[in-house]
Amino acid sequence: MVVVTFPSHVVEVSLDTLLITMATRWGICGSGKISNDFTLCLNSLPKSEHEIVAVGASTKEKAESFAKEHGIPRSCGSYKELAELSNVDVVYVGTLHISHVDLCLLYISHGKHVLCEKPMSLTLQGCQKVIAAAKEKGVMFLEGIWSRFFPVYQEIRDQISTGAVGDVRSVQVSFTIPIADVPRIKQRELGGGSLMDIGLYTVQAANLVFKGKPLKVTSDLSKFDSGVDKTGSMTLSYDNGRFATLLYSAESQGGDNYLYIRGTKGTIKIPDFFWCPLEVSVLGSVKQFPLPEVKNADKLNFPNSQGFCHEAQAVRECLLKGWTEHPLMSHQDSEDIMYILTTVLDQHHIKYDFP
Repeated sequence: MVVVTFPSHVVEVSLDTLLITMATRWGICGSGKISNDFTLCLNSLPKSEHEIVAVGASTKEKAESFAKEHGIPRSCGSYKELAELSNVDVVYVGTLHISHVDLCLLYISHGKHVLCEKPMSLTLQGCQKVIAAAKEKGVMFLEGIWSRFFPVYQEIRDQISTGAVGDVRSVQVSFTIPIADVPRIKQRELGGGSLMDIGLYTVQAANLVFKGKPLKVTSDLSKFDSGVDKTGSMTLSYDNGRFATLLYSAESQGGDNYLYIRGTKGTIKIPDFFWCPLEVSVLGSVKQFPLPEVKNADKLNFPNSQGFCHEAQAVRECLLKGWTEHPLMSHQDSEDIMYILTTVLDQHHIKYDFP
């Protein structure tokens, strides 16, 4: 029970009731394109459920500009200032990969729940350190692999669990998109490389179907002159003769960036864009799932960013239910995905100077 004081009287209210009747109070960490899209989605959800109270950026000017654009009441000229606000329940970390671990640890140390953009780290050790800190502090931590919360992904889980396609034997994923000219992709000092940027989505798709660490990871890749990867392929070998074959590229033209899940009775297929999908075909029967409506959707930067609404609702679900992780994107999933990613990087002697 907690005590709520009104001008004329004092009332005891159960914590569960209080959480349900209060909006989740968000802090936005970062003022870039991805934070813009997430914020537009939050501002389109019911005000009784989600409230953005502050934004923190690397400079006061950036924070003030972002706050003015999105109607956020408070701007913080440093990430630490955001951490020290008492009226922030959960922080969305939308900065570059290289800062994710340090910022997550900062907010966790101040007792904040954290939703961190993918990848949550550039090393397995960094991933484990953040998860351990969240568990020790008793706060929720969620890696923002938003794909997991799209309705299409729930349809996939349902179809597999009911045996619609039989015993799943293989997963095939392709993600090719011409982003090689984006300067950050080539810069090791900014966490560049296409594996951590787009290849991760193929790995999470394999992990969605085949839980746990694979028995064997086989990979090949090409590199930019800077030494980070640009195009690669992976074969993940699991027990009982199950395999995932994954292809990703930052230099190939986009096409049918698909996900196939093949079972003994048939196939589940998600066409482009499998990482933020709107339709799925199961045994040839197609189901479509519309995007949530978002105000000022013309200001979104990335395809199907309206899907961030699903992820934000998943965070609120965690807080209402007292979960410190979400079953659809668990801490173990984050660790297993990071294990695969860093195994590939190690095989090709790609290392970053960040956790």
